[in-house]
Amino acid sequence: MHRRRGDYPQAEQLLRQAVVLAEQADPLDARRLAVALNGLGLVCKDLAKHNEARAAYRRALALLEQAPGSHDDWIATIYHNLGGIEHASGNYAQGEPLARRGLAIRRALGGDAEAVAADMAALAAILDAQQQHDEAEQLYVDALQVFEREPQANAGDIAVTLNGLGALYAKRGALEEAEALLTRAVSLREETLGPRHADVAVTLNNLGMVYKRRGHYERATTTYLAAVEILEQTLGAQHPKTIACRMNYARCVADAGAAPA
Repeated sequence: MHRRRGDYPQAEQLLRQAVVLAEQADPLDARRLAVALNGLGLVCKDLAKHNEARAAYRRALALLEQAPGSHDDWIATIYHNLGGIEHASGNYAQGEPLARRGLAIRRALGGDAEAVAADMAALAAILDAQQQHDEAEQLYVDALQVFEREPQANAGDIAVTLNGLGALYAKRGALEEAEALLTRAVSLREETLGPRHADVAVTLNNLGMVYKRRGHYERATTTYLAAVEILEQTLGAQHPKTIACRMNYARCVADAGAAPA
């Protein structure tokens, strides 16, 4: 709940406590401990503590792979998240096989189309970062079709996918399409997470880039500034996402001053 609200320090504290409690409760309950470690990994990623997140995920994966019984659903989730932490760290080539492994396991399980779609969108982000745009676009489009079957229930996943697809279209120069997708993503994220959530700011940053490339400097600077303010409040001034967004804002202001009236 705290992580969803964007209260990452409180979420981290509670999840560290959950890991300790899971360790103390039953050393043989690998799944319970792995779930706690996965949650800790997620919030550590949010806070840009990538090494700690990676360690938590890998410990969870080792527990599940060694535990008796079938835990393939959670193993797929851990591989998904391991791919995500490499993506966040800029290690795209290392993240791709992890994301593909998670997707393959999930597909083999069958049944949960939304979970498969989420894995597809995560892989698409990694492929997009490696300039594999055609496969990434197809994965995003296919995932979006699944989520759109139940738009209210899947609003959060739709927003994630729209954000990724919009960013991809922006790279390809399809700026009008990118703006429409990102605008919708902002609206959905504000509705599901609240207007001051860090994920809203991430999409605002992407939308600011599109406005700037379309020559709409006033809208771009306003959008960037809104994103910076949210990120400073939620993630802190020194978080990598905050620093990157602040640099985008500063460049936009400078370019706006140099642009012909």
